[in-house]
Amino acid sequence: MTNKTIPATKAKTAFAELIDAARKEPVTITRNKRAVAVVLSPEEYERFEALDDAFWGECAKRAESEGEFLGPEESIRFLNSLGSA
Repeated sequence: MTNKTIPATKAKTAFAELIDAARKEPVTITRNKRAVAVVLSPEEYERFEALDDAFWGECAKRAESEGEFLGPEESIRFLNSLGSA
């Protein structure tokens, strides 16, 4: 996905323009020519969230079918063990 890129200084001084541009396509914010953030529309963000949820849901289904799934109690014990390490 190619998107618009603007330096952080311009994003700061032209914030309204940045928001308008992000409604049309993701906008990458750079600092010292390095990407530091991406601004995107709420609709695009929701689409990415749905894709992420679907991906992790499929991973969980696969793990469960392959016997690699931890149940709720095992998960809690595992997480608690990490906290005490």
